[in-house]
Amino acid sequence: MEFILNFLQNFWELSIMIGLYVLIGLIFVGVIHLYISEDWIKKHLGEDNKYSALKGALYGIPLPLCSCGVIPLATSLRQKGASRKAVTSFYITTPMTGVDSIIATYGVFGLPMTIIRVVSSFISGVIAGSFVKESFDDIVKEEQKSCCSSSCCSTSKPQKENKFKKAYDYAMFEVFSDLAKPMFYGLILATLFMMLIPDNGVEFLNENLFITYILVFLVALPLYVCSISAIPIALSMLAVGVNPGVAFIFLAAAPATNIITAGIIKKILGNDVLIIYLISIILVTVSFALMIDFIFPKEWFVYTLDSLENESKSILDIGGAIIFLVTMFYFVAKQWIKSIFSKDII
Repeated sequence: MEFILNFLQNFWELSIMIGLYVLIGLIFVGVIHLYISEDWIKKHLGEDNKYSALKGALYGIPLPLCSCGVIPLATSLRQKGASRKAVTSFYITTPMTGVDSIIATYGVFGLPMTIIRVVSSFISGVIAGSFVKESFDDIVKEEQKSCCSSSCCSTSKPQKENKFKKAYDYAMFEVFSDLAKPMFYGLILATLFMMLIPDNGVEFLNENLFITYILVFLVALPLYVCSISAIPIALSMLAVGVNPGVAFIFLAAAPATNIITAGIIKKILGNDVLIIYLISIILVTVSFALMIDFIFPKEWFVYTLDSLENESKSILDIGGAIIFLVTMFYFVAKQWIKSIFSKDII
C-alpha cells in the first residue's frame, strides 16, 4: 500500500512539473498549424540545392511531429523529389524537437537545457544532411504506411471551419491524442525510475559515464519515445542525482533513435543514410553531454528529488496538471477501448 501511495505521489509531482507547459505547447501547436501547412513545407523542401540540409533542419525544429508522425510527411517529400539531404536533416530535427516539447523543456529544465536541446538537434540534422550523397534512384514509389493510429500522421485536409476550432481540434485530437499513450507510459517509467533505482546504482552510473551513455542509447533503441514524453523520464534521472549529461542524451536522442524510425529511414533513404543518421545523432549528442557534465556550470542543470517535492506549486501548475491528466487519461482510455473492441471483432 505504501508503494502505491508513493507511486501516486511521485506521478502527481511529475505531472505538476510538466502538465501546464504541455498545454501551453499545444496552444502554440494549434497556432502553427493554422499558418504552416504540409504544402508549404513541401514547396520549400522539394528541391535540391546547397541549402537543402540547412532548410530541412530549420523547418523540422518547430514542427510538433513525433518520430512516427513524421513518416508520411517525409515520405511524401521524397516522393515529390525532395533531396535526401533535406529529408535526412528534416527526419532528425522533427522528432527531436517541436514547439510543444521546446516549451515544455523550458518550463521543466530551464533555458540552458532548452537551448542545448534545440542546438544539438539542429547541428545533428545539418551534419547528417551534409554528408548524405544525393541520388534520385531510390525515391519511394508506393505510399508509406504510418505506424500511428490517427495523429500527427494525418494528412487529410480539414473542412473549412473557424480558426479557433481548427487549431483546437488539431492540437487536441491529432497531436495530443497521439502523444497521450507514450506520455502516459513515460510518466510511469519516470516514476518507477525515481522510486526503484538504488543510491549505489546512481553512483555507478555517475562513476562510469561512458558506459552509462551507451546504456542510455541501448535503452532508448527499443522504446517509442516522442520528444515530449522523454521529458519526465529525463527529469526523473536528474531528480535522483544522475549526471545531467546522461539525462540530456535520453532527452535529445531517444525520440529519434528508436527501431521504428531506423527501419523507415533504411527503407526510404537507404542503409548509407541510416548509418550517417545514427552516427550524427550519437556523436553530436554525446559531445553536448560531455560539455554539460564537464564544461557548463553545474547549477544550470541541478535538479534533486528534494527540490522536486519541495518546489512551490501555484494554482496554475495544479490546474494545468489536472487538465493535462484528465485529457491524457481520456485519450489513453479511448485508445485502449478501441483496441479491445477491434480485437473482439477480429
